[in-house]
Amino acid sequence: MIRSRVAVLAALLLVLAVPAAIAQGPARTSAPNPECPRWREAFAGMPIRMVSVQAGSRSIALRVKAADTGERQAGGFQCATPEEIKRHLILFDFGREIVTQFHMQNVPAALDIAFVKEDGRIFAILRMDPSPTELYGPLGPFRYAVEAHAGFFASQGIRQGEARLVLSPAR
Repeated sequence: MIRSRVAVLAALLLVLAVPAAIAQGPARTSAPNPECPRWREAFAGMPIRMVSVQAGSRSIALRVKAADTGERQAGGFQCATPEEIKRHLILFDFGREIVTQFHMQNVPAALDIAFVKEDGRIFAILRMDPSPTELYGPLGPFRYAVEAHAGFFASQGIRQGEARLVLSPAR
């Protein structure tokens, strides 16, 4: 008898709680990042450039956002929407070959990143998954990096060791 009363009481609480939860909307798992306005501004301010990738006998024209300042490079795709990530590519030019790593903090969708030598040779392509702590980088120095949504380079037939980035002169 006590079990049935407990079951009825639990069912009644569930019936009362569900409409209240629906009215409040989806629960937030974390507070919004206070740095997002800064990163959104950096992303919005990236100028557009045209580059191409030579993959075998094909030349693929790409429209990229240029992370041309330290602030824009630090921001990258942080706080971008999945739709923006699907629509845009980001070109990082560090001015000389460096050794560094990329993170995926505040990035809502997986990315592919191509690492490019000074001469334009794409020597590594990695997949980066959203993570607050994971770091991604190639084995060796690079001058350029191109970020795109996960699967982009494979879908275009761009493979590491077989493709070359060609930059048009900056205006």
